[in-house]
Amino acid sequence: MLKTIRVLTTALAVLIAPAAAFAQPTSLPSGALVQAGKLTLGADFAAAPNQFIKTNGEKDGLNVDMCGEIGKRLNLRVEWENLAFPGLVPGLQAQRFDALCTAIFINPDRLRVMNMVPYVQWGEGLMVPKATSLGTSCSFKSGENASYAGCFDELSGKAVSVAAGGTTNRNLQAESDRMKAAGKAPIEIRAFDTNADAIQAIVSGQAVAAYLNDPQAAFFINRTNDNFKLAFTGYASNQLALATLKPNTTLADAFVRALEQMKADGAYNSILKKWGVAPVASFAYAK
Repeated sequence: MLKTIRVLTTALAVLIAPAAAFAQPTSLPSGALVQAGKLTLGADFAAAPNQFIKTNGEKDGLNVDMCGEIGKRLNLRVEWENLAFPGLVPGLQAQRFDALCTAIFINPDRLRVMNMVPYVQWGEGLMVPKATSLGTSCSFKSGENASYAGCFDELSGKAVSVAAGGTTNRNLQAESDRMKAAGKAPIEIRAFDTNADAIQAIVSGQAVAAYLNDPQAAFFINRTNDNFKLAFTGYASNQLALATLKPNTTLADAFVRALEQMKADGAYNSILKKWGVAPVASFAYAK
């Protein structure tokens, strides 16, 4: 009888154990982290809703939630290094931090120097004042970049702000170059260190539009200032990734395992729903 009670007790303990109890990956070996027991992450905290600092000084955002949960699964204390976007990849290469957990898209140049673990996806869009028709009279289809040509053509000769050094900057420049080659006036691109500065440029009248990642523009409009709207969204829809240096596959693999566990127990989908972003089909990364 006593043996039966012990078996039943053990089975009940397994059934009621919290997800985190069985979700802990094995400990990371020496060398996978800059400092043992701590996961140091680089991010640009001027990029809401990905990550931002609230008025009370508290860090918040999609990536704070996502990578905070990953840190728990890895049994590591998460610490953040706040750095403007152009300095993030050089900072990772200088081993100032273990990985990037910020709004960084996957592209071939980055894959040459980093392992990139996809975890969410979205596109790019144009934020304009509500009173303007700029960028709104065109037709487009998300996923078909060529269909946005008319939208960008409306920006010919106009001042448009964007965060420097990122995919949005490159895509806006490519569209401007296409227009120039066709004999149109190029876009007057005004690149700033952060998305917050790019948004402030349109708020202050330094630019007539801001070219941003969709969730960043929507977050600002919905929570900060309703005098603006999104003229178009969904251009260059792409996956965002967590990134480690190319040799550090150990940490990248640990990220994959943690994300798979989070998806299995519902934590992943809860974070996506909270921040209004789309899931990826797989967390597998190109090696």
